[in-house]
Amino acid sequence: MSQASPFISIDPGLNIANKRHVISAMQALVSASHDKLAEVAHAAYHPHADLHIIHPFNDPDGIDQALEQFWQPLRRAFPDAERREDIVAGGYYHGGEWVGCLGHLLATFQQDFVGIPATRRPIALRFAEGHRLHDGKIQTSYLFIDLLDLMRQAGIWPIAPSLGHEMTWLAPRTHDGVVLTPQDEARSQRNLERVLAMHAALGRYPGDAVPSRRALDAMAMIDHWHAHFMWYGPAGIGTTRGLRGFEDHHQIPFLTAFPDRGGTDNPPHFISIGDGDYVVTGGWGSLQATHTGGNWLGMPPTGRRIHMRVMDFYRCDEQTIVENWVPIDVLHILWQMGFDVLERVQQTR
Repeated sequence: MSQASPFISIDPGLNIANKRHVISAMQALVSASHDKLAEVAHAAYHPHADLHIIHPFNDPDGIDQALEQFWQPLRRAFPDAERREDIVAGGYYHGGEWVGCLGHLLATFQQDFVGIPATRRPIALRFAEGHRLHDGKIQTSYLFIDLLDLMRQAGIWPIAPSLGHEMTWLAPRTHDGVVLTPQDEARSQRNLERVLAMHAALGRYPGDAVPSRRALDAMAMIDHWHAHFMWYGPAGIGTTRGLRGFEDHHQIPFLTAFPDRGGTDNPPHFISIGDGDYVVTGGWGSLQATHTGGNWLGMPPTGRRIHMRVMDFYRCDEQTIVENWVPIDVLHILWQMGFDVLERVQQTR
């Protein structure tokens, strides 16, 4: 593959140790008693940690503010939460050691959370994370949870129906996503390059072209994806299968709404790693676009400039990308477009 790769090898023992540390630290944050939560958080994070959490929490100023605004309300809402990781992958990127995690918090929804009414029933709350470690502690952290999917499980749907299918995200078909053994570096690099080549192809779509299947076919996406790949999109977009489903239910509507989308920052990602068959990328505002087209998430054109927070978790086989999980901060995008989903939930209660 010709796409240049940022892949840099990392000592396998260090990589595994980092992943085990993140698993332990994040498990503790969802299971420690309330009187121990602050102690656990300060043990997990670097004293000057740079923390980022999806809207409406955004960019808390340090550990204590993250505890007050996010972790303590989360623990009150889901007091019996158990964390189930489906993917834990690690690697070296842009001068740092990184770990990406994807999974669900299984819990009883006991108290309202950010205004979403509690159901007193079990829920599966999607999470995704990117953590940079330094001296065995989390120095930088990006955390996604799918609040719109939580609303769906609570019986609330404040936006237009999804084009894709709303469902619980499945774990990797191979059930090997928690990577705690040394991986072949050549395989890790090859899969990272495969994903970045696909990204480059997506970026070659001409902004002035009318989105259509013919135009998309010219991008040769089929060269990168398995014929029956699964694309697990966030709530509001939904899950699709195969290239046609991906094009019809996500790519064409997205390109129609944001024809000038493009990256702005260097590097374009905060995480971009390959770990065996798994690849993790993520951006926090580096993808920007102007909302000039209609019907994405049912919204008419607003003309507003927005930036997107998104992660991608990929599983590859020998030749293609087979599965892709895509956490996106949809509420933040809609808020930038002038629609406050959480305020809407309050108005309809």
